[in-house]
Amino acid sequence: MDQTLYPIGKVVKPHGVRGKIKIEYFGEDPSQFPPYPCIYIKDSLGHPKPFEILEVTPQLPRLILRLKGIEKIEETVALIGKEIFVRREDLPPLEEGEYYWFEILGMRVETETGKSIGIVKEIFPTGANDVYIVSGKRGEIFLPAIEGVIQSIDRQRRVIRVVRMEGLWEEEDEV
Repeated sequence: MDQTLYPIGKVVKPHGVRGKIKIEYFGEDPSQFPPYPCIYIKDSLGHPKPFEILEVTPQLPRLILRLKGIEKIEETVALIGKEIFVRREDLPPLEEGEYYWFEILGMRVETETGKSIGIVKEIFPTGANDVYIVSGKRGEIFLPAIEGVIQSIDRQRRVIRVVRMEGLWEEEDEV
C-alpha cells in the first residue's frame, strides 16, 4: 500500500440501489466528516483507485457516501469490507495533543521507569475516550487513552509513556 495514503474508514454495505455505500468512519465525529477532495479504495489487485465524493449523508454512527462512477448496487458489492484511504496532505490539521490512529498504532508502550509493556495493536472508541489494545508479554492490555494513564506520546521515537494504574497491568507484564 502506498505509504502516503492513510485509512479513514471502511465500507460496511450498500445503501439503496443507486450505488451509495454505508461506511464506518474512523474519525471521532462522523457528523464532522471533512470535505476530502478524493478518497481511495483498493481494487482487486490491491492498487488504490481514486473516487470523487459527490455526496455525504450522516446516518450516525455511520456515513453514507455517493461516489462518482458508482451508479448501481452491483458496483458497490465488491467494495464491502474494504478500507477507505486519503492522502496525508488531505487530512485536517490536529489540535495540540491530538493524534491520528495510524500514528498511534504500532507504537511501543513503556512505563514511566522505561520498562516496555508492549505494542499498540488496535484502538477502539468508547464514547468517553479511546482504548489502546497493547499486545504484551502475557497477552493484551487495555489502556484507556486518558490523561491519568498516558503521560506522553513521542511521535519521533514512536513511544507512548504511561503511568501505572492499579488493575491495568501487573508488574510481570513489564519487560
